[in-house]
Amino acid sequence: MIIRKELKVIAEALKSLRDDKIIRSKNLVGDLGEYYCCNFFNLTINLNSVEKGFDAKDNENRKVEIKTRRTPEGKSKIIFRGFDFDYCLFVELDEYFEPLSILKINTTEIQKKLDIKGDRLSVSRIRATNHEIVYKK
Repeated sequence: MIIRKELKVIAEALKSLRDDKIIRSKNLVGDLGEYYCCNFFNLTINLNSVEKGFDAKDNENRKVEIKTRRTPEGKSKIIFRGFDFDYCLFVELDEYFEPLSILKINTTEIQKKLDIKGDRLSVSRIRATNHEIVYKK
């Protein structure tokens, strides 16, 4: 059996990101979205990485939900576990895990577009919300 050297590089990179508290869970993509948003917009991340309702607070103490997808297709779904947040930052990462864009969407706009189950949106519907582009590569 051949073990590729690239796997060791990946493992070392993940360990380094965990040690630096950039990765806080088993959700690499989600954790990176939170990391970028906190750094770009000076957000304070929740200490509990599985906090229900929101992920961070902004300088005005508003609750922020951060949703992240890596080069998403329009059909992929984003699930919301409640709406105890003031706005959502939707982050799209490229194949190198760098942000392509970040959309800022008010909670009411998300709720208007929810699918029949009432807790999820497709990426194409998120892009169709009334939103503000707060970052574009």
